[in-house]
Amino acid sequence: MKQTKSQYEKQYNLLQNIGYYFKYYRQSIPVFLWMCFAEVLFGAVQPLFGIYLPKLTLDLVTRGVTLKRLWLTLAVFGFLCMSVHVASAASQGKYFLYNTRRNELLANIFLKTLRVPYRYVEEGRAKELYWKAMGIVNNGDWCALHKVTYAAIDIVKNVISFVLYSTVLSFLSPWIAGLLLVIALIQYAISLSKIKYMEKFRGEEADLNKKKSYLFYNAMGSPAAAKDVRIFGMTGWLNKEKELLLGKSRNLAKRKGRVDYIYWQIDNLLFVGRDIFAYGYLLKKVFDGAVSAGDFVLYFGAITGFSGFVGSIMNSLAELRSGSKDTNFYRAYMELPEEDLRTGKRHISELKQPVSIEFRDVSFSYGGKAEKKILDHFNLKISAGEKLALVGVNGAGKTTFVKLLCGMYEPDEGRILIGGIDRTEFPKEELYELFSAVFQEPFILPVTVAENLTFESDYDSERAWKALERAGLYEKFHEKGVTMDTFFDKDLDEDGLELSGGEEQRFLLARALYKDAPILVLDEPTAALDPIAESEIYDHYSRYSEGKTAIFISHRLASTRFSDRIILLGEGGILEEGSHQELMDLKGAYANMFEVQSRYYAKTKLEKEVF
Repeated sequence: MKQTKSQYEKQYNLLQNIGYYFKYYRQSIPVFLWMCFAEVLFGAVQPLFGIYLPKLTLDLVTRGVTLKRLWLTLAVFGFLCMSVHVASAASQGKYFLYNTRRNELLANIFLKTLRVPYRYVEEGRAKELYWKAMGIVNNGDWCALHKVTYAAIDIVKNVISFVLYSTVLSFLSPWIAGLLLVIALIQYAISLSKIKYMEKFRGEEADLNKKKSYLFYNAMGSPAAAKDVRIFGMTGWLNKEKELLLGKSRNLAKRKGRVDYIYWQIDNLLFVGRDIFAYGYLLKKVFDGAVSAGDFVLYFGAITGFSGFVGSIMNSLAELRSGSKDTNFYRAYMELPEEDLRTGKRHISELKQPVSIEFRDVSFSYGGKAEKKILDHFNLKISAGEKLALVGVNGAGKTTFVKLLCGMYEPDEGRILIGGIDRTEFPKEELYELFSAVFQEPFILPVTVAENLTFESDYDSERAWKALERAGLYEKFHEKGVTMDTFFDKDLDEDGLELSGGEEQRFLLARALYKDAPILVLDEPTAALDPIAESEIYDHYSRYSEGKTAIFISHRLASTRFSDRIILLGEGGILEEGSHQELMDLKGAYANMFEVQSRYYAKTKLEKEVF
């Protein structure tokens, strides 16, 4: 493997990637390799029968054998040809064997995503590598798995046929075989030059395809975008962008076509020159009595087929190079470092509930110590069972705080203690059990209510319905006839359940209540709701957070009235802290935020309760 500076780049050569697939097939479907061996063996021999059959027929006819012997000989030879053909065709059943492994590789990529550190999920280069890695199974028979597998088989098969034909031609004349080999090498060099030249267009073509894909499937093909397109009169602009991209694509196709045409003509000249030479040389041998009519057909077939194998090898090599490059992306992604979720000296069973939380001199920046710090020597103690509101403008570090607390990020400096114990001493899989978290983006899958609520195959039905009841969804579900087996959305079931924004948040509350973890974290889950709906949701959260340590995070202030203490974040640390009344009396940044927000809403009775 060629060493590279980045963990996102792996440069394995063709043989290494072929060996990678060979090892994979040997471990997962060894019979597949035997079928490949059969295809190579019989597929390489089959063309040889094809050039010997006309020779045999002509030799029998010119020798004046009886019709009975002619038919008998041809029948035996035909049976052998048919047997080889059937054996070669039977090996094609391997396609179905290998094709089933695409889903397995797809699952490998998905499971790898669950094992890598969380920062890779958010990092731009890692996400780009993920989509490139998907190229190993996406695009059907144009995917990397198919290209490498079948191109490698075809190359081996054609190389063997090439050697067999060379052997036949050596009986005609060793120097003829040598001359044809030189022509084949010239063809190889020309084809290799063409491949390398065409690869210059690969980056430009990929960029255009990415832009066209976004324009046609996201901007033009998305129902969500249709409203903006109409309201803002974007049709003309989008059509202009479409024509611009299609124009660039046509221009690229013309440039590639010109290059392809030049190489094609050079190939044709070599083919025509070779065939004229072959005809002339073999006809002279026939007139000299050195070659029979049957041998003429045999050798001419061998000469023309000889170069055909070179062309097939080059085409397969081009496919192999392309598939190998995509395989490098897959291997790079699969070799990203993984989190160790099970290592830890302590266990959460040691913790007394509710638990306390402490950030002790914590610093964190997304680019490491050299970058601007989101949290800078941050200190905060949250008492066991305390309800804490964490507020501040966007970018103040509220979500970063949550990700550090839950173990998704590691601080650059400092420690995070849970129940007085450094959280790094707990195995990650146990640490996650401490949190019932509800985030801003609802994560509801198109599966059943029970699966979305419990993520358990053997769930407690009574407990599940109780969680929905406490979240205020029982009556709604009962009226709609919703059961635990009802599907969400209409992706998998046309009668699937669809919820409003407020109902989705209530469902997420039910999920948190079902888990019943000792720490409740709400990371701006109501940002998309109006203040009244937000107040109702927080009222539910507050009511059922008794006996838990709860952290309410928002850039709006609806959560503050439920909290024992309010922390205002900004500039890498705590700007103000205290109760709502204390901070209002302080007449500082919090009081100013509260006053500014409250001006936007009419003073109805309920809204006055919120603000």
